[in-house]
Amino acid sequence: MGIVAGLALGAEERPLLYPFDVEVDGRLAVMPEGNTLFAVVRQPVQAGAAVTLEKPSPLLVINAFPCKEDGTVLEGQPAGVIFARETNEVKLDATIDKKPLAPGTYLMNVVAHGKTSRVVFTVADKDGTLKMPDIKKIFAFLKKKAGEK
Repeated sequence: MGIVAGLALGAEERPLLYPFDVEVDGRLAVMPEGNTLFAVVRQPVQAGAAVTLEKPSPLLVINAFPCKEDGTVLEGQPAGVIFARETNEVKLDATIDKKPLAPGTYLMNVVAHGKTSRVVFTVADKDGTLKMPDIKKIFAFLKKKAGEK
């Protein structure tokens, strides 16, 4: 049994902040052990990667916020925003401003079926020098932010 935002969950129940599975570039986002704030895509993805859900949603909304390796959202950096209807798949480069996501780490909210799944992922750089985020640092940052509210 796990605790999520003060709610007890049985082993068969989904985490509050990951109510449905999300794949990015064919890689399933998974909840790291001990983390109840977001799922993680463990390997870098391509800027035009597909974000895929198990079933189509009448409205699919994605917000991808650039962040530092510790999970701190970068101030003054626009979020990548994607809207789609009656689908279970969109490409990360289908943003409303037509700008692809730059290489880096993102906190992504995927809204579908009246629920939101939070996913952390990294867009690969062409040189392959971009490091994957330290999930423990992101988790600590988000816990701190949740305590400040």
